[in-house]
Amino acid sequence: MKHQQLLARLLPPRTYEISGTGLSAELKAEGEALDRAQQKSGQVLNSVTPIGAIDTLPDWERVCGLTPADGSNRQQRLEAVLAKLQELGGLSIPYFKGLARRLGYEIEITEFEPFFLDYSHLNEDILFDQDVIWVWQVSVIGGQVRAFPFYLDMSSVDEALLSFSDSVIEEYFRDLKPAHTFVLFDYQE
Repeated sequence: MKHQQLLARLLPPRTYEISGTGLSAELKAEGEALDRAQQKSGQVLNSVTPIGAIDTLPDWERVCGLTPADGSNRQQRLEAVLAKLQELGGLSIPYFKGLARRLGYEIEITEFEPFFLDYSHLNEDILFDQDVIWVWQVSVIGGQVRAFPFYLDMSSVDEALLSFSDSVIEEYFRDLKPAHTFVLFDYQE
């Protein structure tokens, strides 16, 4: 039953002429407004979780601190919001590997060790200094890697001749990594 009919039934009997032009126009306008409000209330109810959010997905991204990449579709944006809401936090290698797996990546993490005369081998170990303990490397296997070649008209003198990046995993890891560390990314085919 439409709200227009419900409002007409609320009027006292035999007091108002429902078929009158002024009253019927008023009942129709108020009834349509209530119909629209009821329809919108279903959308608001669906937006309580991000799965049903259609119009409010940008609000979920704002609350989660996410900025969608250009050209990303609704499904990609929704997966990013859900992954952000499901993250529990952690600093371990298994935590970051599981996080990457949920985002659709396969990774390996390498932690570097400084060179010590006591137990390091000259022919096998790389000569790192003491500060290398704050650096770790994420090797991304596959994924949506973009190559950025050096162009004379678009690049700066201090840029590399060829660089690779995947903004999704890099932004995610830089946001969650311990603040006192530095993360490097290595992309493999």
